[in-house]
Amino acid sequence: MDNNKNSSFRLLKERFVEILDRIRNVRVAIIGDGALDIYWEADMTRSELSRETPHFPLPVVKERYSGGGGANVAANLSALQPAYVTMITMIGNDWRGELFIKELTDHNVKTDNLIISEGRVTPAYCKPIRKGISEIEYEDPRLDFQNYSALIPEEETRVITALENVSGKVDVIAVVDQIYYGIVTEKIRKKLKEIADSGIPVIVDSRERIGLFPGVIVKPNEIEACSVINPGINPGEINENLIYEAAKEINKRNNQPVIVTMGSRGALWVEDGVITKITTVSAESPIDICGAGDTFLSAFCCTFAAGASGPESISIANLASGVTIKKIGTTGTATREEIIDKFEETARR
Repeated sequence: MDNNKNSSFRLLKERFVEILDRIRNVRVAIIGDGALDIYWEADMTRSELSRETPHFPLPVVKERYSGGGGANVAANLSALQPAYVTMITMIGNDWRGELFIKELTDHNVKTDNLIISEGRVTPAYCKPIRKGISEIEYEDPRLDFQNYSALIPEEETRVITALENVSGKVDVIAVVDQIYYGIVTEKIRKKLKEIADSGIPVIVDSRERIGLFPGVIVKPNEIEACSVINPGINPGEINENLIYEAAKEINKRNNQPVIVTMGSRGALWVEDGVITKITTVSAESPIDICGAGDTFLSAFCCTFAAGASGPESISIANLASGVTIKKIGTTGTATREEIIDKFEETARR
């Protein structure tokens, strides 16, 4: 291992608690693609053959909702109890939008920067789940509500105006770019770079476009990072050396620190070409990794804005993700108390 690779970083408890305490003064904005996750639980023992069609309907006995995408990041941010959390996103004037707003307000996320457009739909992922006599559950194909066209100039302008309104009022901006026809367009990326240049940290999570965010801190996973410098790479060919090379190249291109998450192998912090590896404690089964990246992004943003270093923030973000992956069947959030418990549990190992 060369001197650019350091896996010995360790966060002491006194400093850990100090950072968590300072989150209470942090003001956060999140911009990006929000969605509504909808779960319809059907009891098939109640189903009867339809008289009109040759089908057995799904008798829905329970319906539940949660915020997805950027809305889940917002919920995770709020769980850490910063001074202020607001979300910039665009939804449609539809029933899903009403539920989306309720999800944000239920988590104490400000909606004054939320944009409603008559030309858009509120993204939603509807999941019918069947259950019969046995305990086995079966999920039908998802029903997706998405937008299939780019923002029109008027909509784009509204997003930029909202971003300009909050940029001088917050300590950090989290960016969630998940949907192909989402709200983080080229013009918004340029505006985010301007904000980062002014001294406000901008932390970006992007599923497909992580290489298109110059001048900001990006948070790809290992596959996304390697794809930036080697498009179309087979995930099975990715090894640690390729990850390190990709991380350093992205750092060089962006001229900003880079975070690369690597699941159970921990994460990398790359700054000025120097790589620090922050390990994590492996979790015992059962685990559910859905939403773990959202938790990581939220905890990193809050702690980094509270004055923690990159490696310190990653250490706490790893602990927060370690909390949520143990919450089976839900994306979940990690509170300050749960993260402290996870720190103490990890210290005992």
